[in-house]
Amino acid sequence: MRQKVFWIAASCILALACLRPVFSAGASSASKEKVIYSFQGGADGAAPMSDLSLDKEGNLYGTTSQGGPGCNGYDGCGTVFELENTANGWKEKVLYRFTGGQDGFEPVGGVILDNSGNLYGTTASGGSSGAGTVFKLAPNSKGGWTKSILFSFEFGNSSTGMFPTADLVFDARGNLYGTASRGGSGGTSCYTSGCGAVFELTPQSDGSWTETTIHIFGVPPNGSTPASGVVLDSEGNLYGATVYGGNGPCFQGCGMVYEFTPNSTGGWTETVIYNFAPGGGLGSHPSSEIFLGKAGHMFGMTYAGGDGFGAIYELHSQQNGWQQSVPHIFYGDPGDGAHPTGGLVTDTEGDLFGATPDGKVFELKHSRSGWEEVILHAFTGPPDGANPAAGLVADSHNHLYGTTQYGGTGTGCNRGCGTVYEVTH
Repeated sequence: MRQKVFWIAASCILALACLRPVFSAGASSASKEKVIYSFQGGADGAAPMSDLSLDKEGNLYGTTSQGGPGCNGYDGCGTVFELENTANGWKEKVLYRFTGGQDGFEPVGGVILDNSGNLYGTTASGGSSGAGTVFKLAPNSKGGWTKSILFSFEFGNSSTGMFPTADLVFDARGNLYGTASRGGSGGTSCYTSGCGAVFELTPQSDGSWTETTIHIFGVPPNGSTPASGVVLDSEGNLYGATVYGGNGPCFQGCGMVYEFTPNSTGGWTETVIYNFAPGGGLGSHPSSEIFLGKAGHMFGMTYAGGDGFGAIYELHSQQNGWQQSVPHIFYGDPGDGAHPTGGLVTDTEGDLFGATPDGKVFELKHSRSGWEEVILHAFTGPPDGANPAAGLVADSHNHLYGTTQYGGTGTGCNRGCGTVYEVTH
């Protein structure tokens, strides 16, 4: 579980190879990037793979997948950290160091905040049976943080998920929603560990939380492997995507976008909004959270595209169903990124921003004539960052913040221990 892997089958990538249009490298930009923190490894944390959250004071919160105490021979069990925005620059605080076992370890997704300043997140491993946890960190009277486990996933339980790796989301009533990348009853068709699930956690009056499995994924034509989280619209409907599944002609399916709507029986009704398929320059194998645009429009990213290097897609609601268009295809050339993951964010102008793990931060500028890609920054490795494995967050000044899994000035890791960076444009 040390990597965010999308398990793209070679046969499906080959099927995506088609005639490629002439490539024009993304436009350059006058943007500026700076590393605002370099992890040092050890107790400090290492290898952040999460996106970041901002509080009302402009402080940043995230996780590192490694660092902290030992963890059975691994390079630490992971941490939760804060970067405080002070008059003298950014100051890092380690809020919690995971210890493994029932405490959980390897937080890959980010953390979210409630209105009281509590933090919520997941660990991909550990817990009561090693299949991951959902946790809460609450500020305490001693100036520290108190951790509690809200739910431990059960290894081998066909009625729940396992190995959560994505962000959580709150609804208006304080319920938490998320995805588990594996688990359920998929069996050997999903590499013996299940095809994944969507879950809900509901707070109880005694302070405990009750888990409900909203949906268990399966092989095509159902979805499989929800590597990203879910989002909520204003009506309380859930939207997400699976890397595999659907009815597309890839090995184990090319992925799909799904919707869950509350029904009259207190449960949820699933609707498959879109099934991905290779060819024609369209994206396949969605690798990011859904970004909800104006009514009837949603955006996301795919790990593979018309030529196998990924795409940004837009889904439009039409009378005959949802249709895909592609604002941008990634070609993997020096002036472009490849295989995007994480998520998209927007600014006040309606432009889109994201990152690719091969080291690019990009902007898609929207105009009446369409979309134009601008590369805001290309990472160069230590002392700069390397391998941004997650998406971005934007503050009220349209400054962008993200993490890189490697790079920086830390000497306690091969290739650097990772960074938090800022991009202004």
